[in-house]
Amino acid sequence: MNEGRCIKCGSCMRACPVLNDLEGRSFPGPRTVAVDAPRFPERYSIGTDALMCTMCHACEWACPSSITITRSMAKLREGLVSTAAPLPGHRRMKENVKRFGRTVEGDFEGWKENGKKTLYFPGCIGLGRQPEMVAAVSHLLDSIGIEHDISSKAMCCGSPLLKIGANEEAEELRHRNMMVFSAYDLVITSCPGCTYQLREHYGINVRHLVELLSDRTFTSSAEGRWALQVPCHLKRGLSPWAAEDMVDTLVKAGVDLVRLKEEDSCCGGGGGLLSGFPETSMSMARSKAEVYVRAGVRGVITACPFCSLNLRKAGIEVLDVSQALSWKE
Repeated sequence: MNEGRCIKCGSCMRACPVLNDLEGRSFPGPRTVAVDAPRFPERYSIGTDALMCTMCHACEWACPSSITITRSMAKLREGLVSTAAPLPGHRRMKENVKRFGRTVEGDFEGWKENGKKTLYFPGCIGLGRQPEMVAAVSHLLDSIGIEHDISSKAMCCGSPLLKIGANEEAEELRHRNMMVFSAYDLVITSCPGCTYQLREHYGINVRHLVELLSDRTFTSSAEGRWALQVPCHLKRGLSPWAAEDMVDTLVKAGVDLVRLKEEDSCCGGGGGLLSGFPETSMSMARSKAEVYVRAGVRGVITACPFCSLNLRKAGIEVLDVSQALSWKE
């Protein structure tokens, strides 16, 4: 790790969306938790404060010393497994993975297991909470000529478990999933967190849906003015160009987009915050919802199931990018 580069400028603290939320004020902040604590005895007493980070990478982008703060936070969380009892929401998530193979229970029935060479991997939240999004993505892929499977044998990618320090369980999932993924030439995802996990920890050929859309022309039935919720792991995890590709695709399809400076700020849905600290997560979502309400938009378009889930809880109409587009033949 490279925490020793810290010059105490405070850039990471000012950039942290949790620390700057009213419900997140108890969070000591990224520098205290992930930069200072690992180098000093405080690492033994930081406790569950390390779990309040959404892993949004905003601190890393702000850091002039290029410290890998998110990796340091993940390493700290790994050590918590043996020193602190899991939070109730995190315990429930681990139990669900043990019982169902995914972080949430669901009754998804739209499996497509026809031996195609491309796999659409919706992720746990897609399958368990947003089957309408899964159907929209599958339909869009069919319409642009990408034949694909949706496999009932593919389990959680392990990203949610890594984010709460459950590395052994995540590695077990990786081994199970590789037996499934090895049958495919390409895996397509809806969740940027899944994309990052499969790219970085599995080393397979994986692309987020928005990375497949930029060279195609679509139409849209999304009426009215819409804002964006740019997912943290799409812009700061995968590529800022992937986020801009989403914008270009929507604009070319005729969507009336309102660009806001807050569009890429974290909604509070990631990093285990939603399950571990739901009050803080919802406070962050409400703050974002207020931004959109003040802008006078009908709703937001995003490319992340976690963003969709959290912002809908805050009362905002949300469309996945797949639900805002139709193939223009």
